[in-house]
Amino acid sequence: MKGKSKALHINLDAGEGLVDEQPLYPYVHALNIACGGHAGDAESIAKTIQAGAALGLDLGAHPSYPDREHFGRRTLEMSHEVLKQSLVKQLELFDSQCKQLNSQWTHIKAHGALYNDMAQNASLTEVYLEAIAPFSSGRILYVQEHSVLAQKAKDKGLKCYHEYFIDRRYADRTRLLSRSDRRAIISTPEEGLTQLRLMQSGILEDVTQGRHSIEPHTFCIHSDHENTVEILKRIHEA
Repeated sequence: MKGKSKALHINLDAGEGLVDEQPLYPYVHALNIACGGHAGDAESIAKTIQAGAALGLDLGAHPSYPDREHFGRRTLEMSHEVLKQSLVKQLELFDSQCKQLNSQWTHIKAHGALYNDMAQNASLTEVYLEAIAPFSSGRILYVQEHSVLAQKAKDKGLKCYHEYFIDRRYADRTRLLSRSDRRAIISTPEEGLTQLRLMQSGILEDVTQGRHSIEPHTFCIHSDHENTVEILKRIHEA
């Protein structure tokens, strides 16, 4: 273990329509709200904003590849201009709902394959940063610590939170284990708590038991994974 443990800040991908998420909200600090790319529409966005605001949670946009069929979890081969237009449209929809409800929003986090692709893809990252530029001033980007996105965003003077996952295992310092691997998802409360505590201490352990020094700011958990509420309850009991 190294240094002082990082304060607990848990974010949840929300408004995705997969399960009843609201029982999870009291156990998290921030919501990343689907805004029409992989899931979500004006009605679901407004409902999620209202529920999160009532609990004082940080509210953020969760844009993605426009891919409802595969829930934004596969790479789409599309022109950069079309992707940029889609991302802008998603953020405009989210921002308009926040304004209608007089709710402030704090952050932007890319979803699924788009998030993962920006770990390495510089040209894709530039498209994303161009798309979010009208919305990013004064807001925080949730990013993988050692990604191309993190470096380019910081070069532009944007504030970033390094994000790590409570319920996903890592192939190495920079890559989540593929969901096709049976070890990819952490679904027991004790394993989730163990991974979180280690990451809070500044250490990421991958599936080869390699250990990496990290600087985390926020920790994500998914609403649609098995035992999510039990994992969150165990974390708050500890």
